[in-house]
Order: sequence, then C-alpha cells, then structure tokens
Amino acid sequence: MKKIFLMMASVILLLASTGFSQNVPGTGKGNLKVIADGFPNDRGVAGIALVNSPEGYKDSAKAFLKQRVPIQQGKATYEFQDVPFGEYAVTVYHDENNNDKLDKSVFGKPMEAYGFSNNVRGIISRPDYKKTVFIFNKTEMTVKVHVE
Repeated sequence: MKKIFLMMASVILLLASTGFSQNVPGTGKGNLKVIADGFPNDRGVAGIALVNSPEGYKDSAKAFLKQRVPIQQGKATYEFQDVPFGEYAVTVYHDENNNDKLDKSVFGKPMEAYGFSNNVRGIISRPDYKKTVFIFNKTEMTVKVHVE
C-alpha cells in the first residue's frame, strides 16, 4: 500500500513539474494569435476583439481586449499576449473607411466584411455567442477567422 501511495505521489509531482497545470483553464496565461483572412482589399484596418462574456460579444466597448491592425494581402494578424486561460470568442470586422465601427445599411445589414471564431455565421444577425466560444488553455494558440 505504501508503494502505491509513493508511486501515485511521484506521478502527481512529475505532472506538476512538467507544466500539466499550464493546460487547465484558469491556472495560467498564454499568447493567442488571431489570423483573419478573406478581406476584399487592404484599405482601412481590421478590428479584432477578444471577448469573454456575452456582454462583450454584443458590445465591443465591453470586449476583454481589442486591437486595430493593418490588412496585408487580404490578411490581418495580431497576437494577444499574457491572456488568462479561459473561455473566449473572437470577432473581426473590416473597418474599410477607418471610422472605428462596422458600417451597416439602413436595414441593419453589415456593409463591411466581418467574421467570428469557429467561422460560424448568423442568418439574420450575429451568431449565438455560445457557437463562437472556444477554450483557451495553451501557452501558444492560434485562432483563424474568415471574414466575408
């Protein structure tokens, strides 16, 4: 019995020393790279938001982190650093005229390209937050978003 206990304790210590806890949500931080493609041109910038709540998803002013980045050859890339492990979603839009918002028609239809993590699309409005969510639990992770 004592040998089993010592063996189990050794395994637990080994896992802890190899960074096992770095892959458990809420116990570490990492860098999250967002690669967005599908931009129809390189004018303006890409607005990239990292959200961790339904409120932040609906209102970009409440996003966890956000960044505006240049578009090059139809792609935009940004790496959020030291992001706490947890549940997130990414939203991306093409701010083609640099007015810091997603332009919409009088009927509310977006007039600039946009996309969400997991590459889900809404039918009439943005997709449900839960469909865009992913678990961030690695020290280095990449999320790809296609905009249309």
